[in-house]
Amino acid sequence: GLAGTGIFTGTGVNAVGIFDPGAARQGNHTIRYTFNTTSGCTSFKEQTIQVFATPRVDAGPDRGVLEGGFIILNATSTGSGLVVNWTPATGLSDPEILTPSATPIVDTRYVLQVTSGQGCSASDEVNVKVFLKPVIPNTFTPNGDGFNDFWEIKSLDTYPGCIVEVYNTAGSLVYRSVGYNRPW
Repeated sequence: GLAGTGIFTGTGVNAVGIFDPGAARQGNHTIRYTFNTTSGCTSFKEQTIQVFATPRVDAGPDRGVLEGGFIILNATSTGSGLVVNWTPATGLSDPEILTPSATPIVDTRYVLQVTSGQGCSASDEVNVKVFLKPVIPNTFTPNGDGFNDFWEIKSLDTYPGCIVEVYNTAGSLVYRSVGYNRPW
């Protein structure tokens, strides 16, 4: 009920008196609340706040896998008492380890969340593209009847930067494409 003003001070306390653990950083920090009455009396109270380290996490670079195959997700993390959780768990050998094997059947964005023993968490994600197995025909009939007129390799368009080369029986190059934007 006393008239006056109060102010919070200490490492990590911003100009409006709110504590920011990110600005304070890891460690113990003493925060002081000082109250000055209009009659000139001053009183304060201190409290120590412990800021725990946020784990660092890296899910690794985006990856690709051939349909029906598998890859190992090479995530890394630092911190103590870590609990690991990948979502979705579909297609993973173990969603609770940093390096599970992944056998997705469709393109999948995996999110890795790591939580420290003190409850601090961080997350990262990795995209896994599933490359469909190409189906390569062994014949075609380029006679203009609209049936098998082109040598078309099914699913090859899912391989960015692929190179297709066709040679005749004499060993001469007769067709070449980088990428697969049109069949031969």
